[in-house]
Amino acid sequence: MSLLVQAHVAQAAHDVMASWPIGSFIALNPLAAHESTRFENIADPGVALTQTLPRYHAQFASGRITRADLITALRERIGELAGLPVIELGGMAWSTEEILVAELLRPDTRPPTPRTSPPADPLEQHITKWVAAFVDPDPQWPIPGRQHGFYRAWHALAVHDPHLTRLARRRIRSLPDRALPALTATLTHLGVGDTTTVETLTAELAALPGWTSYLKWRSEHNSDIDLTEYLAVRLALRHALDLPLPPSAAHPTPAGEETPAPGRELWERAEQISATLATAPTRAEVAMVARILILHAPTDHPFTWQAAYDGHYRAALLQSITQSSTAPDRPAVQVVMCIDPRSEGVRRHLETQPGVETLGFAGFFGVPVRFTSHQGRGAVDSLPALLRPRHAVTESPTSPQRAHRRGQGLRFIDAAAHALHTTENATATPFALAETAGWFYGAATFTRTLTPGLHHTLTRTWRTLIAPPSSSEVTVSAAFSLEERATLAEAAVTMMGLHQFAPLIVLTGHGSTSTNNLYQSALDCGACGGNPGAVNARAAAAIFNDPTVRAALAPRGITIPQDTIFVAALHNTVADTITVLDPHLVPSTHAAELAKFSTRARDAADLLVRERATGLPGAHPHQSLARLRARAHDWAEVYPELGLAGNAAMIIGPREMTASVNLHRRVFLHSYRAEMDPGGTGLETILTAPMIVAQWINHQYYFSTLNPDLLSAGTKTIHNAIGGIGVLAGHSGDLRRGLPWQSVAVGDNYLHEPLRLSVIIQAPLERIGDIISGNQVLRDLFDNDWITLTARPSPNTPWHRYTRYGWSSPPAHTHSKENRSCTD
Repeated sequence: MSLLVQAHVAQAAHDVMASWPIGSFIALNPLAAHESTRFENIADPGVALTQTLPRYHAQFASGRITRADLITALRERIGELAGLPVIELGGMAWSTEEILVAELLRPDTRPPTPRTSPPADPLEQHITKWVAAFVDPDPQWPIPGRQHGFYRAWHALAVHDPHLTRLARRRIRSLPDRALPALTATLTHLGVGDTTTVETLTAELAALPGWTSYLKWRSEHNSDIDLTEYLAVRLALRHALDLPLPPSAAHPTPAGEETPAPGRELWERAEQISATLATAPTRAEVAMVARILILHAPTDHPFTWQAAYDGHYRAALLQSITQSSTAPDRPAVQVVMCIDPRSEGVRRHLETQPGVETLGFAGFFGVPVRFTSHQGRGAVDSLPALLRPRHAVTESPTSPQRAHRRGQGLRFIDAAAHALHTTENATATPFALAETAGWFYGAATFTRTLTPGLHHTLTRTWRTLIAPPSSSEVTVSAAFSLEERATLAEAAVTMMGLHQFAPLIVLTGHGSTSTNNLYQSALDCGACGGNPGAVNARAAAAIFNDPTVRAALAPRGITIPQDTIFVAALHNTVADTITVLDPHLVPSTHAAELAKFSTRARDAADLLVRERATGLPGAHPHQSLARLRARAHDWAEVYPELGLAGNAAMIIGPREMTASVNLHRRVFLHSYRAEMDPGGTGLETILTAPMIVAQWINHQYYFSTLNPDLLSAGTKTIHNAIGGIGVLAGHSGDLRRGLPWQSVAVGDNYLHEPLRLSVIIQAPLERIGDIISGNQVLRDLFDNDWITLTARPSPNTPWHRYTRYGWSSPPAHTHSKENRSCTD
């Protein structure tokens, strides 16, 4: 019986998406469990898949969506339109597309469906306090018996919980002290039979989706709690408190809204459209219109609008990259940056300098590592969420004396911070602390609030005095064998299409800086597990500079010139500065070129900071650079930067496709040259790894924008943190999912356009088709309209759209056509 219940738990948890803690935030598609379903057929109660019709109508009025966009979307979505003739209506000829567009443009006069929240379940206040107490990594009072697991710890303590009635405590005491037998027993007590067990458990897991998603991640990475224990506690409390089972999603509560008969509704629609297009239409004309309208049900309208919305942006993007230029001769400097859209601005400004070429590659540079700093505590998994850490890297100091002094300083700072934290949280000492050190902290708070830049400078200065920096090298040779290092280097060269090597190649990871921001890691590199990409850039540079690796690459057809040096750097996405890491490893022969590059990078950063200020809430391009950059240190600033807001497309191909085009930091740019990858292995890796990550990010922003209450973390202003786990909106309730509202909007205005990712590739169509055919995940994403794919084999060939039935040429798309009313 218990094994059967365990199987039911696994089945109920199958569609639960694990969510990472905010300490290492990873953007994910919150509806990824539905990717095998067509986008428009997803049935997730309460989740908005598109914008509202009034928003689409407003975008049509502003020209953001045109009539041509709507017609193109209708043709793509309704294959039957291709063979239908023009009809005569009121003495004028109308195409089927024009009639359907006329209906799309009619104002939606139906009253908005009121959002009804289910009644609060009394169980939630009990379960959330116990879960939060158990998983908190730094609790004030650790929960007793924690080492025995969540259910056993709860079972031992709940029988003394004064918030429960005596009867409830007696019922809990009578349950087994093991999770699975207790879950089996409570299901029996609650009268849940085998046929409804999965349905019941699914409903219980859906009740607090934020906590459920986090616990699933925790069970996979920490193993101190799992969903079986969580369900056992939930159902035990429900049994003890005599609470009814939650309503099942499979049997939703009837809304009570009368649904008109389909035939009558269709006829009414046809009469309304006919009256719009003609004066006194005959019954036969209305019938002809009805036969057309039946192809496009009202429930399809939002998805057609969304397809037009996506298509408008995609068409403009394709037009901008149709022209191609030739690859430059051997440049003086090549800068390899993450595919992150924020890198596009830096690359664009850097390329205005002669002799500079840029490339895009996944921010971990193909080197997945678990990193521990020299004499540091704990480790950081700096690698994509799709991978597991298998290589541990640390630092080797180049000066043991300086490293020793730095270690002493860091230990002092750590001890002081720990003592302060303990004093602040102890029972009696906070008052004494306030009396003795309050004046100092008052002055520091005053400085931090009014002059955050000065406070940061002072803080950084005294930290540097106590723990002066010490140069080091990462220990890649101890973590990777020569064969592994050579294979990583070969894969990186092939995937990014590095067909020539400049004397200086700068591998630039990225990270962000912000203060008092619980979602700091959401602004760091997603390919590095929500961490800055510095260590990966350093490791990759060490691999490429290794003479033994270069010797191993030569037989594989990759010859790196002797005068080529790889240098690691870090791009700060708030200040847009590029800091060279490990400058002590750069030979004197390249020092002058590196200094020249640093100057160019500063100039590019200054230009980009002012460019970004035009769209940053509260910023202005005429503000000083120091003030714009001080936002990173302002603890009251909720918009230190905009992160990946606006992301809309991914381009896979040589940089010549997009050189000199301003993509407005909205496009993931992955360099790729099909001629360097005849077998398609590199392209397959790009499509199944970086593109999947880009799709996760895109859908995280998409659904956070459309679902502020359900799939967004809500406003930052009322967030309460639970360790590095997540946030609550207020003091209790569910763990919030998704991005904070300040990542996607300002007030009611969207900062992020909810567009589905448009993937654009320059590579042989047959190769792309073979890769998609052989991968179920890619087939689901492309065939079910979660994302779109457009490709061309070469710069001189037309673009083709990928469809579930093969490749098709997109129809001509004109943006200059005037938006006019059908009644004009």
